[in-house]
Amino acid sequence: MPEVRLHGREEEQRRIAGFLNRAESDVPGILVVSGQSGIGKTRLLSEAARCARRRGLAVHHPRTADLGSVPGYPHSPGDRALLVLDDVEVLTASELQTLLRTVRQDPATSPTLLLARAATARTTPYGAAGAQVHALELSPLTGGTIRGLVRDLIGVPPTAGLLNVVNCAHGNPRLIVELVAGLAEEGRIGPEGELLRLTPRRLPARVRAAVDEHLRQLSKESVQLLRVGTVLGRTFPLSQAAAMLGTGTAALLPALDETVAAGLLTFTDDGMSFQQPLLWRAVYESIPATVRAALHQDAQRCAGRPHASVQAVADLGMTEPGLVELGLVEPGRGKPGRRGSVREQDAPVAPGGTGTTGAIGTLLRTGHTESAVLLVRSALDRRLPAPETLVLRGLMADFLLAGGQVDAADPAGPAAGSVPLADAWADTVIDQLAGAGPEAGRTAAVVLSGLEWAEGRTAEAVRWGRRAVDQPLPPVPAAGGAYPRVALAAKLVALGETEEAEVLLGQVSAESDDAVHRPAANLVRAAAHLRAGDLDAARRRARDVRSAASDDGLSGLAAWAWATLCRIDLLAGDTGSAAGHLARCREHRAALEALPYLALRCHWLDVLLHAARNEVREAAGLLAAAPVPLPSSRPLLLTEPGAAAWFVRFSRRAGDPALADTALKAVEKLAADNPDAPDVRLAAVYARSLYECDPEGIARVAAEHGDAWTRARAAEDLTALLDERQVSSPRPGPWTIREHAGRMALVDATAHQRQPGPAGDAEALTDMERTIAEFVARGLTNRQVAQRVHLSPHTVNYYLRRIYGKLGIRSRVALARYVHDHGLEPRGALKSR
Repeated sequence: MPEVRLHGREEEQRRIAGFLNRAESDVPGILVVSGQSGIGKTRLLSEAARCARRRGLAVHHPRTADLGSVPGYPHSPGDRALLVLDDVEVLTASELQTLLRTVRQDPATSPTLLLARAATARTTPYGAAGAQVHALELSPLTGGTIRGLVRDLIGVPPTAGLLNVVNCAHGNPRLIVELVAGLAEEGRIGPEGELLRLTPRRLPARVRAAVDEHLRQLSKESVQLLRVGTVLGRTFPLSQAAAMLGTGTAALLPALDETVAAGLLTFTDDGMSFQQPLLWRAVYESIPATVRAALHQDAQRCAGRPHASVQAVADLGMTEPGLVELGLVEPGRGKPGRRGSVREQDAPVAPGGTGTTGAIGTLLRTGHTESAVLLVRSALDRRLPAPETLVLRGLMADFLLAGGQVDAADPAGPAAGSVPLADAWADTVIDQLAGAGPEAGRTAAVVLSGLEWAEGRTAEAVRWGRRAVDQPLPPVPAAGGAYPRVALAAKLVALGETEEAEVLLGQVSAESDDAVHRPAANLVRAAAHLRAGDLDAARRRARDVRSAASDDGLSGLAAWAWATLCRIDLLAGDTGSAAGHLARCREHRAALEALPYLALRCHWLDVLLHAARNEVREAAGLLAAAPVPLPSSRPLLLTEPGAAAWFVRFSRRAGDPALADTALKAVEKLAADNPDAPDVRLAAVYARSLYECDPEGIARVAAEHGDAWTRARAAEDLTALLDERQVSSPRPGPWTIREHAGRMALVDATAHQRQPGPAGDAEALTDMERTIAEFVARGLTNRQVAQRVHLSPHTVNYYLRRIYGKLGIRSRVALARYVHDHGLEPRGALKSR
């Protein structure tokens, strides 16, 4: 493996050069370089010493073990000296003064001291020696720098698969070099920079050796804590670690101090977490397989679940895309190694949510934000189901926008799903997170809010959104806090919490003067106007944003504004203008590819447009060609509260009952998952009532739903039922409905009273039809009837329509009255069911 140049330390080298330039005549200067083990302190000191010699400084390398009796160094009057100390564990004030006296002798100038603290070093009173102290903390390498380092090591640009593996080192230069060298030595890197997945399911021997050497520098207690922790998972609770070690949590404090100072562990809300998945895996592999099996059993007993996984985050390390690439875990599975093998029982089963999105959520909740970014990129490189790909692309856009990377999230280049752009996105996000500090927590909260929303959990989405907005941070540019507010406000508007949304949007307008977030806030306000039924106000907002976005070349905002105008036109019944606005929206192809939910909304608008033109076949074709199944899309059902009812209505026009069945199943599951979201529950009531021609449920939606257009459409459906003159008005009084031009009008439901219809012949009913009629008359739903008669709900609905036709009735209420009046009962074998 060739010697490579120093990567990613340009800023640190500039600071050292400036430090060497400063001539301190009276007070010696001390520069303390610190960072985790393997971060590159020794290499940086070597480069600094080489630079100092070129400048004519006398460079000395005293050993810290001999500081008490170090001899004086030869020098000439006026010479400057540089003392370089590496891997300093502790340096007392007395030793420091002795060291400085070895060179500082009048009339010589004061020496400069450059030292690197060991990763486990204790605090040293450098200032006690009368020196001016400067600190330099080395951070892990990030995206583009890592790519360049690997390219220099192997001689060719690395592929995404190899980079996923290298990123498991989390930017630690020593681990990166050892990993790449080990993979190359074992023949696991191809000539084109690709990773060759060979049979050994283990890390390269060089990596294990480097980690073993690092562990030998730690105390026995620290090593025991690390090994027990690897069995519990990449993130583990201290209480379980203490229980397995047979001690109390307080007794672990010295080991915790040492491992945290060494950069091996870090504190999280759930306990402790390994900072580097590569080190986590290497420590795990250092435990013999038989001992691992016994430790797993102990861990399960400590968790109180002898046959279950240890804890909810135990499998975090296995979600690292690099470990998948190395063959340490099969994609989509929680356990590495051979399935079902006790010897290869490498980790407990993955928690809670299964699949890639569940793993990403777990990583974000436990503070492993960069790992989540890498997992998103790795997943986008693979062929995944379309709904999951849509979610992942949305998450990557959230990552960028939450960090203020508007240009990166709104590209004018290749498709967002392509590998090069996914790599560029990931590099941008990781570089953005590198120096973010506490702001990384806000980014994670924003992305978690988007993930929860995509999966239909509104309470959690809002909770994480509020956490992102309320994140305590030092002063930051206004745009840094604008996107979390805009994203949360959009969700709140969809849920009907418009007052809180307006407070957030007001803060964006007052604090942000950039050309992106203020217009975005106005588009969210346009959505709120639509919800209130004010088309004119919504249209003014959208037109203003469209003009500003076009002038500033903001493709994403322009597409969003055109889509909003198209929706307004459809609500107003103006299909011609709607078609024109939708066409203008589709002109912004790059933005639609980069912002997947906006693209999905455009496809939905296209379906609505064709349906509004009575082009049923074309609308059905668009539904079939949608990138994801629209009837079951939770984000669509949340932002379009009448969508499920629309699918029920359209399924009758298209002769496709599966559309209604799918939408009903999705919206009722969504309502069950969100019991505290009244409009979501009413959307499910609306779809079910429309499906079963239940005027009571439709009337409830028309009276109570928070969205004006959903109320109006429900009133129209109710009026249609009342016009059949077979159903009495369940709630007499006037209702608001839409006129053809989008305006509201009143209809008096009392004018639509039930009139008796001709009684049909019950003898025409088959045995199955009589049985279904009797069950429906008892008040059972189609689903409940289906369970009794062992049919599908769709088949029961088919029988019900036949019953209505034979008896000359139109509703379940009328059927119940008929059964009561005529004493209709099942016959034959079905009677006993």
